[in-house]
Amino acid sequence: MSNSNPASDGATSSDPAAACLDYAGELSLAQQVGQLYMTVLMADSSPDDVIAQIGANGNGAVILLGNRTGGMSAVQAETGQLQGFAPGGVPLLIATDQEGGLVQKLAGPGFDTIPSATEQAALSDDELRTNWQSWGGQLAQAGVNWNLAPVADVVPADQVGNNAAIGQLDRGYGSDAAMVGDKVTQVITGLSDAQVASSVKHFPGLGQVNANTDFEVGYDRVSTLSADELTSFQAAIDAGASSVMVSSAVYEQVDPDNPAVLSSQIVTGVLRDRMGFDGVVISDDLGVAAAVSGYPVAERGTDFFKAGGDMAVVADGAAAQQMLDATLAEAQGDAEFASEITKKTARVLQLKSDLGLMSCTV
Repeated sequence: MSNSNPASDGATSSDPAAACLDYAGELSLAQQVGQLYMTVLMADSSPDDVIAQIGANGNGAVILLGNRTGGMSAVQAETGQLQGFAPGGVPLLIATDQEGGLVQKLAGPGFDTIPSATEQAALSDDELRTNWQSWGGQLAQAGVNWNLAPVADVVPADQVGNNAAIGQLDRGYGSDAAMVGDKVTQVITGLSDAQVASSVKHFPGLGQVNANTDFEVGYDRVSTLSADELTSFQAAIDAGASSVMVSSAVYEQVDPDNPAVLSSQIVTGVLRDRMGFDGVVISDDLGVAAAVSGYPVAERGTDFFKAGGDMAVVADGAAAQQMLDATLAEAQGDAEFASEITKKTARVLQLKSDLGLMSCTV
């Protein structure tokens, strides 16, 4: 991995955010847009396909999807190969979903079997933080630097059995928002200690959404997104969450016309402005998820960015290409949008810098 930045020779700002903004501004518009798209490497696919995409589009991140059971050495081989083709000497963010329980994408020799969030919640805060420092260390050793966890959704106790995405899969830390906030704080801290980025999800919460948005449109018809309702997410932000993943459910009391991931009222109005989050905002899947199937494919990434997001996850290569091309065309024709793209790229670069993958200064 390169720690140099030939594109920004002379950038000497002592302010990391300003330095990363300078760095981003020295990249071409196409390079900036590429940094904002996370491409996918499935467990049963060859890295060669993803490497070709990275070469063509300059993607800033890759997510490892599907269950890998070959252990640490197999994942190290994949991530090492991917980093060898990082665009422009800018290292890749390599992500996975390593929550525990039914959602543990990396397993086998070198990886502990992680209990479900429901089981983790029974641990003391110290035990939970220590365990996640160890589990995060395994990810880091494997070359995975971004864990799309923890889950901060709070499912009411009387709805756990009906909640398809969280409750039925034991992915939640409990039904008390303050307690969930305490637990996700420990996960975030443990991952940070291991130099692995976190992504609290699925903002602003799937606790009142019975449907699994991977397979159908989900609706929250009751939440007003009050401070009390967002307690667990605020705790995660205050704990230093590296990123926030936005759900694709529709929150009818706030923005009945758009899923959260495409809603400026939710991403910018609530998450950015009201809750004060200035880190990377990442989307839930914009490619194959049923919840976004009614929106034109090419427009989804651009609409997510316009809503306030920074990193688009697209679990479909053809769809990702359409979105990326459309975003670049929009930025080329709209100077104001292009300026926003530069700011978003700077956030992504700063995350890479915070993880020690690179430096925005020379």
